[in-house]
Amino acid sequence: MQYNTAGIVLRQIKIPGDRRMLSIFTERFGKISVSVAGNKMNGKNKGSLAFKPFTLGYYDIYTGRDYYSLGKAETVKSWFGIGEDVDRYLEGSFILEFTEKLLEESVPSSHFFDLLKDYFDVLEKRTRAHSFLTTAFQIKAVSVMGVAPEVESCVICGKKYDDYMFVNEAGGCVCRNCISEVSKRDNPLIYRNDSAIIDRIRYLIRTPMKKLEKIYLEEESLGEINRLIREYSRYHLDINELKSERVKNV
Repeated sequence: MQYNTAGIVLRQIKIPGDRRMLSIFTERFGKISVSVAGNKMNGKNKGSLAFKPFTLGYYDIYTGRDYYSLGKAETVKSWFGIGEDVDRYLEGSFILEFTEKLLEESVPSSHFFDLLKDYFDVLEKRTRAHSFLTTAFQIKAVSVMGVAPEVESCVICGKKYDDYMFVNEAGGCVCRNCISEVSKRDNPLIYRNDSAIIDRIRYLIRTPMKKLEKIYLEEESLGEINRLIREYSRYHLDINELKSERVKNV
């Protein structure tokens, strides 16, 4: 069967025979792996741009019993501005790798696909503090995947309070009345709410990505949130340090 679907290339690697193996996040099939002849990716080829990072393309996908193959590719939109700025490029590359690690094979997610497109739209336009958008994306991504941190009420007693601590292993907010329960466990990672960090996470979860283009957070607060969501992703989604993360933090 042949289908046409929108998609974004997440990763490519060289394989024998002058070919490339692509990991493409498609709107119809989710993340799939396909091999492509090297001449299709040559800059002289009309559809070559569709195989490059930060490009939205349409792809002719042929499906078999347990495989996908790729036909024609057409460029729909290129976020070329991301590659014109080093900071933007590093943040965008991190999100491509994060997304590739997070998604399972052949599991469609229209919400995640739209989130990734919105992130690139906003990242390309933003002039500074690009890491804020990356942190916001990660928070929204874990929410779309169904493992959102609980930030509205205590994960243990279910009651709402004005003051919480964030406990990574517990999956979110824990009130002061229940914190002793958590503290009995082996080395729980507890974040105190000294800088209203939970309020900011609530805001990032609720606010559409496109409305965050001109929003900024103080560096210290952003650093706390980023550390929290990375530890949360490691624990709940088994996403450890990424190659692009090491480069980004140099």
